[in-house]
Amino acid sequence: MIDKLIKQVGEYFTKIKDPRGSNAHYKLVDCLKGAFAMFSLKDPSLLVFRKNYEQRQSNLQRIYGLGDIPQDTALREAIDGVSPDSFNWLFPKLIETVKAEGIWESRKVLGDYMTVSVDGTGHYCSGKKSCQHCMIKNLKNGKQQFYHQKLAAVQMHPEVKTVFPLGTEAIIRQDGASKNDCEHNAAKRLLPRISSHFGTDSILYVMDALYATGPMIKLIKSLKASFLIGIKEGYVLIQADHLTAKNQLQKAVWSDGKTKGIAKFTNGLILNGKHQDILVNYVAFEQIDIATGKVVYSNSWITDIEITCGNVRQLVKMGRSRWKIENETFNTLKNQGYQLEHNYGHGKEYLATNFAILMFIAFLVEQIAQALCHDFLTAWQFCKSKKQLWEKVRQVFDLLPAKSINAIYRFIAKGRQIDYPLLE
Repeated sequence: MIDKLIKQVGEYFTKIKDPRGSNAHYKLVDCLKGAFAMFSLKDPSLLVFRKNYEQRQSNLQRIYGLGDIPQDTALREAIDGVSPDSFNWLFPKLIETVKAEGIWESRKVLGDYMTVSVDGTGHYCSGKKSCQHCMIKNLKNGKQQFYHQKLAAVQMHPEVKTVFPLGTEAIIRQDGASKNDCEHNAAKRLLPRISSHFGTDSILYVMDALYATGPMIKLIKSLKASFLIGIKEGYVLIQADHLTAKNQLQKAVWSDGKTKGIAKFTNGLILNGKHQDILVNYVAFEQIDIATGKVVYSNSWITDIEITCGNVRQLVKMGRSRWKIENETFNTLKNQGYQLEHNYGHGKEYLATNFAILMFIAFLVEQIAQALCHDFLTAWQFCKSKKQLWEKVRQVFDLLPAKSINAIYRFIAKGRQIDYPLLE
């Protein structure tokens, strides 16, 4: 399965226009395949990847279709000028494999909704290097910090560990000075693209309280999508407090034996004074430890889906699963081998952004393999952790000629020792 996806990625790269013109010594497609292979193998830096190129060359050619590539500086320069928009259609192309294998439908909730979580994260920071797209932070000591952020959308399910990135959008300097402005403006570009790529599905955007605004809700509704958004302050909560005082909120209670969940909800509240035409439905939830009586979790959300005693528990589950974009996506990319925050290169135009996109693509390929590939799962089970799996894959990749990544997974899962003559 994963080898089919790697081949699909490589074929897509052949369609990306080379901004350097026709006189470039090294092909852009090989530079892109090289960067993708680096993230797929979880190399800690481009320098390490390029240093190991000669001993890996035959496997890189067979498995990743990689031809000759330049040294690390020239490779960065080749990728730097590529428009990040060039990669947009690769995400839905890869998701087609998930649909073809029949598991896409099983990830829907409330009958027909596909939940998509949206959030931002940083992936580059420097006190020296900057570009026209860098965000700027003015420090108390008078110095400036230059950084890049990215907005991402991932398809997730409250009861399934795997997540599928559907697309990313760079948050750039022109997006505004505040976190709110920046993420909102990036979302105005990302959400229409996600909705157009996956328009046949009923999308439910699950987002944090930053997005509980009139313009964002209007954008989502214009895309014929639905929303489930955290709410921390504002007129909705004032109305909810009035209804609570009058004991007019509906209530649902459930328990797993150790904790008790209490959801209080109502429909048809006004969003705020500026957007009185927008009506939202509201649910507040508390999870209480039965033994101690302490509240171990609480949150509130607004949605355009009518809340009933029949669906409120599922809505709460989906609201809570928004954290999958933090835990299963950003945390994985930063701390479990991918090293999202490591500086693989900044460049003058789009290099830092393109490297982050290529990392997300490598992550999507492996999430699909995790969902569909038996060889991946058995190798992962043998290695106990993802970090150990990535390390073992690199070891085998560097030492043994292999026809495919799946062959490497099968070799790892058998736990065999390589029978080489003793070194003298």
